[in-house]
Amino acid sequence: MASIYTSVLKDNVLDPFESLLKSEFGKIPIHYDQDFKHRGNFFIRVIPVQDLLDKPTTEDQLRTYGLLLRAYRRTPGPYNKERSLTQLINYIDRIKRLIGNNSNYRPSGTYAWNDGVITRVNYQPELEDKEQAYQVADLLFNCNVLV
Repeated sequence: MASIYTSVLKDNVLDPFESLLKSEFGKIPIHYDQDFKHRGNFFIRVIPVQDLLDKPTTEDQLRTYGLLLRAYRRTPGPYNKERSLTQLINYIDRIKRLIGNNSNYRPSGTYAWNDGVITRVNYQPELEDKEQAYQVADLLFNCNVLV
């Protein structure tokens, strides 16, 4: 019997995640570039980093998927705690709350993932030379998908 192919990472994680972010932040640019590219004053780069078999059964699998979100923000003028750091922290907190409110995500009643959580935020990630003009924060999103 032929297997039915489904792109679980795309259909259950990447597409619903992007849709969820855009519903909260409007037209925020979301990119999937392997290497950094200048994309404006505020954007998010999504990098899939994990596809881990958690629990195999005879009927299905529970897989854990991980996405690294790299949030970029550039503000004109000199660095300022209120204008620079506080605004970046507010964006990150909104993303954490958004995922917390949608940890078992079923857009329009269609199963996407469960146990979605931001497990780590790094406000001082290592940066390439081209990224130095931005404030950058890394967020690690993990979720489980029953396949």
